Amino acid sequence: MSTPTYLIADVGATNTRVVAATVAGLAGAPVRMRTADYASSAELLVDGLRRLAIGTPAGCCLAIAGPVVSGAGRITNGTLEFDSGGLAAAAACPVLLVNDFQAQARALPALRRVRQFGGSAANGAGVKAVLGPGSGLGMGILVPLGSNWRVVPSEGGHADLAPGTPLESELLQLLHAEHRHVSWETVLCGPGLVHLHRAVCRLWGVEPEPVTPEWITGQGVEADEPICHQTLEIFFGLLGAAAGNLALTVCARGGVYIGGGFVPKLGDFAAASPMRRRFEERGDLTAYVRDIPLYLVLDEEPGLLGALECLRDALAGTPDD
Repeated sequence: MSTPTYLIADVGATNTRVVAATVAGLAGAPVRMRTADYASSAELLVDGLRRLAIGTPAGCCLAIAGPVVSGAGRITNGTLEFDSGGLAAAAACPVLLVNDFQAQARALPALRRVRQFGGSAANGAGVKAVLGPGSGLGMGILVPLGSNWRVVPSEGGHADLAPGTPLESELLQLLHAEHRHVSWETVLCGPGLVHLHRAVCRLWGVEPEPVTPEWITGQGVEADEPICHQTLEIFFGLLGAAAGNLALTVCARGGVYIGGGFVPKLGDFAAASPMRRRFEERGDLTAYVRDIPLYLVLDEEPGLLGALECLRDALAGTPDD
């Protein structure tokens, strides 16, 4: 009897990665596709199957960058809509839909490459949390469940931005002038870095010009451009604050993990930034949070790894959210 083959996908607002897998693990290198090139999620899935050349799979698991409710969801910062029933018909196999940071959270126990920023050794059986800036700001929580784990999805990236310094309060006012709702995601993602840079420019009395996240990080890491450098410092301070809030909200004694598209590439800057200090500044509970480790996720495809774990849980009948 041949081993069943599955399609695993990590579908972001910008890029989609698909890979073949068996229950034993991912098989081969992921194929990258531009999400915006597809008019429908069915078209994207069918083309993914074609590119992987695996015929009709035993099933598919798609981790999408948006909330999933009753087997349906849409990309929060995109246009594609997903429905497990319609996708199952297009792929001629069962399709499991999960939130992308549900998958990121499920991957945490299987990670092999992380960089620790402060704290003590993690409580291996403790609650773990993950957040990550990419096209948006994703969050997820992993709770121990007997010998297994239960994922609690989160849309906490859309919670109101909470400034922690007088400078951040000034920036919040400038951001409110341009955005209907100022959330953590407004500043803690790729597009958010540009929003933050615009606000810092206005604070300096400089008219902002069109720039990209890549330009801001490239200029800011080496302090070649002072506004970009300060923008990155503020970004990592806010990221540490958001991570500290999440740690307290879920009592993440198992550690808080930071992933996403571009932050792992800035590990040395993060180490010298206010990130860890802001993570620990929790008032009466500073000592409690001081022991919690903060990790940077360096594994290349945690979303795909976690989506496979979600598929395994579904096949085994393990309860989820």
